Amino acid sequence: MDLLTILNGVFALIYVGLSLLIGLHMIVTYFKKKLLVLLLVGITWIGIVTPWFPTTVSFLVALFNEVGISRELYILIGNISGPFIVIIWMYGFTEFFYKNKRTILMIFALIYAIIFETIFLYLFITEPASIANYKPPLDIDYRGIYMIVAATVIIYMLTTGLIFSYNSIKTYDKETRLKGYFLLVAFISYAVGAFLDAAVSAGITLLIITRSILILAGIMWYVGFLLPDAIKNRLLKEE
Repeated sequence: MDLLTILNGVFALIYVGLSLLIGLHMIVTYFKKKLLVLLLVGITWIGIVTPWFPTTVSFLVALFNEVGISRELYILIGNISGPFIVIIWMYGFTEFFYKNKRTILMIFALIYAIIFETIFLYLFITEPASIANYKPPLDIDYRGIYMIVAATVIIYMLTTGLIFSYNSIKTYDKETRLKGYFLLVAFISYAVGAFLDAAVSAGITLLIITRSILILAGIMWYVGFLLPDAIKNRLLKEE
């Protein structure tokens, strides 16, 4: 493996590892505090990071066999859970806002998820090569109609995230407003990082910048939903 491939794998490993810690910590906190939303946003964060799971897995496997995992396994690991995360996030979203419209919003999320999964499974079963070009062990380029479909997940998360953040920021509760600002950074950073990640093969500098943005998104997600006392007391005191 060349230097770019190694750095790609290492940064993916760091990002996925940190994201799993963040998501699992939220899930564990749910069992302690019995706040359903923590379970939902914990699962959501792990879910929206799954596109980087196959990079991590293939990198670790490549340390032993030099070629990583197969294209089919790479595509399956990174994409199969996308539609389910859309549904979980929408339920979490409506725990905070638009609860009176939950049914219709969940129906839209379900329809979107069904369309996404249908397109993905059809392409995966009939012609996986049409989904992406894969150069083992880590270089994958999604293409064609599936690239557009996959991009809609990022757009979906960004759009709902901006609405969520805006509604949080405009409230009168100082703590909720503070969380809203952190989440605004989280959603924007995730979207920017996810789109830039498609070009990480362009060079080491872009790779480092992109993965740093994604790591920042994870940290902001954690702070925005859990808001540790040290940060809350410091920032609210300054107000």
